[in-house]
Amino acid sequence: MLRFDSSLCLITDRSFCPKADFFPILETAIDSGVTWVQFREKSGLADREMFELGQKVRELTARKGVPMIVNDRLDLAMALDADGIHLGQGDLPLWAAKKLWRPDKIYGVSAQTLEQAEKALHDGADYLGIGALFPTISKNDAIMVHHRQIELIRMLGVPLIGIGGITPERIKDIRRFGFSGIAVISAIWGAPDPAKAVQTFVQQWKDV
Repeated sequence: MLRFDSSLCLITDRSFCPKADFFPILETAIDSGVTWVQFREKSGLADREMFELGQKVRELTARKGVPMIVNDRLDLAMALDADGIHLGQGDLPLWAAKKLWRPDKIYGVSAQTLEQAEKALHDGADYLGIGALFPTISKNDAIMVHHRQIELIRMLGVPLIGIGGITPERIKDIRRFGFSGIAVISAIWGAPDPAKAVQTFVQQWKDV
């Protein structure tokens, strides 16, 4: 079991809103029910700009009492003293990251196959990010994960976080596969009313 409420992760993405709206939306989303945040920035910022943006996200999440996970970049996660790191299949191997950073941090790994999931679990992953579950506009190179793979991965007993094309209407199907939580991007950042979008996700998760 994860040491925090993993039900609703908001992955940051400034491409869905004006820059001035980024932090107001992020704060509103947390206040409305987002339980953890993954800091992910794909816009090609210089390292110093990434660090300064990450500092502000870290300050907000710490003040609100929700975990902040950094995507891909172990150096950035360490510099920000984030709560954890999420590693993709092309990133630094989990076993290497755990040699460099503290064991009490949260370590997540993306997995699309049983083999990848078994490797991540062997290396000490706290959770697995499984996706894409559905077609998504947030990641052009997303690989769809077959339901049979999800069933096999679930048998490993590690917490699973679903990602990719997730909407409130799909929560019932996601819960049926035993996921511990979901990670959302466009359905919140791109919503006309982010607070309402978060509240709908929270309610749908509770109702299943």
